[in-house]
Amino acid sequence: MQELPLFPLNTVLFPKMMLPLRIFEERYREMINACLDRDSHFGVVLISEGQETGEPAIPHNVGTTARIAQVTRHDDGRINLIAMGEQRFYLDEVTQWRPYLKGRVRLVEQEDVGEPAPSLESIETLHSMLQTYLRALLGLRGGWVREVNSPTDPVALSFHIATVIRNDNELLQRVLEARTAVERLELVTPLLAKASQETRKRLEERLANREGRLN
Repeated sequence: MQELPLFPLNTVLFPKMMLPLRIFEERYREMINACLDRDSHFGVVLISEGQETGEPAIPHNVGTTARIAQVTRHDDGRINLIAMGEQRFYLDEVTQWRPYLKGRVRLVEQEDVGEPAPSLESIETLHSMLQTYLRALLGLRGGWVREVNSPTDPVALSFHIATVIRNDNELLQRVLEARTAVERLELVTPLLAKASQETRKRLEERLANREGRLN
């Protein structure tokens, strides 16, 4: 159990996910400065009710701790930072609403793979799907990559796929709340398959249109 400053956002943060933030509200500048002074973390939680600005938003009860990796300060007081997701946590109680949220949280110290553990064949299939998707996505952006590296550990892979595909926030929150890697992989696999199919179709259409113009 520990108390953690909370940043309610319209974003689901996963472990190992990079999160760029632009801080302009006074309350969150105060929060970030306090974190920097104490070399501490803050928690990112998806908003359940409310907005990112204005009155304090009501958060979901599962979030991810964020470590500040890079900070840029501006003359007008704005702060640009890059945070890195680290550990999932359960929010048991909001202990402070103003000027910014704080909550009593339980960190997930050890992530569970679940049963039955994914087979090597299923992990390889997911790697192949992920590689197809990311190559098509890069192709849409005018890039190319020979090989896409992704984790082999089921826990890390489940978070990595969720980070890469992105999707509807409520669905991603369900992924974050899944208690095991097996449960998360069951949720993200059809999302990855759909994203891969749609992205490849868009890339094929773009290439066909480009070829048509050249002819």
